[in-house]
Amino acid sequence: MRQAWKFIYWPILWIITLVPPYYYATGWWRVLSGYSLWIFKVLGALFFVYSVLLSSIGGRTLRLYAHSQRDSFWPDKLVEIGIYSCMRHPQHLGLIFMPVSLALLASSPIALLGSGWAVVGALLFVLFVEEPECLSKYGVDYAEYMRVTPAFNLNPKCLYLGLRVIRRRD
Repeated sequence: MRQAWKFIYWPILWIITLVPPYYYATGWWRVLSGYSLWIFKVLGALFFVYSVLLSSIGGRTLRLYAHSQRDSFWPDKLVEIGIYSCMRHPQHLGLIFMPVSLALLASSPIALLGSGWAVVGALLFVLFVEEPECLSKYGVDYAEYMRVTPAFNLNPKCLYLGLRVIRRRD
């Protein structure tokens, strides 16, 4: 229960950073029309799909490989296969892209600026909460993993590696 606050952090971060810009996303603040409007919409849809894929593949990989006991909720084994062989925080990258995708779908430059604050808050969360927690939990193994694996990776190959590992286990 002591780590349950992590689930609350993300919706609060999104609400604080996105509600004010969405409130002001109407009227004269909304300057997009024509091609720029459709570019925002298409990019938003692509970002949304990518963020859902990252989060779901990362979560499923953890569910399949990160637990020595089936009834535990929090991972107790370091996972370095599949999508985790490409990046250390695929789920967090998905959560970082979510507010950006919503801002793009809203087609509001002001909402896009607001989503930037959500990205900053998410990166700070990874840097100051997740990384130190993983280092204390997995020790030298995680330090070596950090040395060879980037925190985030945008290469589509990562999704492929993640899907391959999940399908092999199913």
